[in-house]
Amino acid sequence: MAEIQVLFTGDVNQQSVTRLISEVTDRVGKGARSVLLALSTPGGGVHWGVTAYGLLRGLGIEVITHNVGQVDSIGGPIYAAGDRRLCTSQGRFLIHSVYWPFAVGANPSEKEVGDILIAMQRDRDRIATILSERSGTAIETVRDDMRNTRILDAGEAKDYGLVHEITDDVFDPSQEIVNISG
Repeated sequence: MAEIQVLFTGDVNQQSVTRLISEVTDRVGKGARSVLLALSTPGGGVHWGVTAYGLLRGLGIEVITHNVGQVDSIGGPIYAAGDRRLCTSQGRFLIHSVYWPFAVGANPSEKEVGDILIAMQRDRDRIATILSERSGTAIETVRDDMRNTRILDAGEAKDYGLVHEITDDVFDPSQEIVNISG
């Protein structure tokens, strides 16, 4: 089992990703060579999800991700960061297009709308590239699944290449579990 066990539930946001980074890098700095990230999230901010993905991929240690419920939206790239990717038998994944939060009463100009659309397309392409590269699924398939919204159960996610193994065994009960909720 992993030397660091993290249960990450809730939104992907500044608070939760900052805590994840702090907990993991602190332990890696003290010599830990593996991390288990048990994940169940409805998603959240693209920026924070890509940041978590980049950190997990760049740690230089073994990263094991385990879907323990649902991994939706930007949670997908975080999950895909795992060198070993596990999923409980009831786990599911949601792949969908990128959303942009407009403030109530916002009146964006034509240029601003154009800039937002370009940013959304770039975010979609970053997410599609991550999911494609990590799963082995063709990037056009991932882009189509994002545009059309696709929900995968554990078996479908394994066929897709996201999941390596389906197992309901998650934690080593003799080790500490760090709980991070968004």
